Order: sequence, then structure tokens, then C-alpha cells
Amino acid sequence: MMFALFHNFDNVKFWHRIPQRIGCPPSQVEIFRMTADADRDLMDADLVDPVNNLCDALLGPYDVDFLDATQCRLLAGWIEARLTQPITPRLAEIYRKLDDYARRAIEYNTGVVIEL
Repeated sequence: MMFALFHNFDNVKFWHRIPQRIGCPPSQVEIFRMTADADRDLMDADLVDPVNNLCDALLGPYDVDFLDATQCRLLAGWIEARLTQPITPRLAEIYRKLDDYARRAIEYNTGVVIEL
């Protein structure tokens, strides 16, 4: 499970619409890894359906999708609102990182790969 923020798409290969981070230097793509199955359970229960509906995404357990800059704008708004509601400390930590990545993807005009 991870998020990947692309700083640019220079020489990046795509699989369908998903940019591939393999072969990209660390200066081009940032990775945030989640390690526990508990993180996946939290994300599946809280993030998947709302973000799929809002961003027209295809997130799901053990799946990957790419949110472009336009979708990241929607995602950042959703996260901002979600963080005002009761939330577990771990989920808040994950959402803050995802919010940071989404906002920078908007700035870079790139996007974020989300792999659950």
C-alpha cells in the first residue's frame, strides 16, 4: 500500500492511464508506504467509496488508480472536510500525507498514484 506523487512526467512510462514509478529517480517521484493491514482496513472503510464517487476513481482493496491534478483538487477538498470530523490518529496521519501529495500534484499539474 502506498501513495506516489509525481513531480513531473518526463520520460515516465504509462500503463493505460497510470504512470509507472519503476525506473524513476527519487527526485521525480515521492513514495509514502503504509505497511499494516490495519491501514488497508481503515482506508477501505473510510476512503474508497467517497473518493471513488467524488473523483470518478476505481480504488479498491489490492488495487491501484491514478488521480490527476483535477481529481486531486476534489480529493484535497474531501480530505480537508474529513479531517474536521472524528477520525483515528492513524487515519489522520495518512490523510495529512495524502492531502500534501494531492495539493502538490495540483501545483505540479501531475497526480498521485494510490495503491491499496
